[in-house]
Amino acid sequence: MRRTLAISVLALFVVFVLARSCALTPEQIEDRMLLADLNMEEGSLYLSENAQREGVVILDSSLQLEVLVSGTGLIPSVDDWVELHYVGWHLDGREVVGSRRRDEPVTIAVARTIPGWREALTMIPVGTRARLVVPPHLAYGHSGAGQVGPEETLIFELELLDIIQPPQVPVRDASQQPVPGLR
Repeated sequence: MRRTLAISVLALFVVFVLARSCALTPEQIEDRMLLADLNMEEGSLYLSENAQREGVVILDSSLQLEVLVSGTGLIPSVDDWVELHYVGWHLDGREVVGSRRRDEPVTIAVARTIPGWREALTMIPVGTRARLVVPPHLAYGHSGAGQVGPEETLIFELELLDIIQPPQVPVRDASQQPVPGLR
């Protein structure tokens, strides 16, 4: 009985320590809020300056779209899967993410993209290369993601290569079916 109690207390202590190490300190929360404010300020300034550039279209959502090369293909719907090349940058020019470096396009469901991409992809025909300036509410918002900070405005260049059939999910035989109730 004492051994079970000791193990239980030790387990609770470990859970407590792990939970505390995952939580943000008040200083980290304050730093993150300051970064969000700075990113919002920088993004607003960039969006207003970029809006003055020739060829930039500002959509109702405040997404800024500039067509670099006009395509002549079909326009995808939100339910389609597309093949595209993309590069994303912070406002200071540092690359965040992209497929060009690998020289391999990505295949993705339009519905699974960030709201800014989703809006643009459902407006441009296949063959189009476009530059997007995506405000935070159409990108990763207040939480950010990975290398993207909170409330960060991002720049993307998308090249819509094709609308494709969704990848086929392999059919499982009876011995590979999941057990009901288990994940």
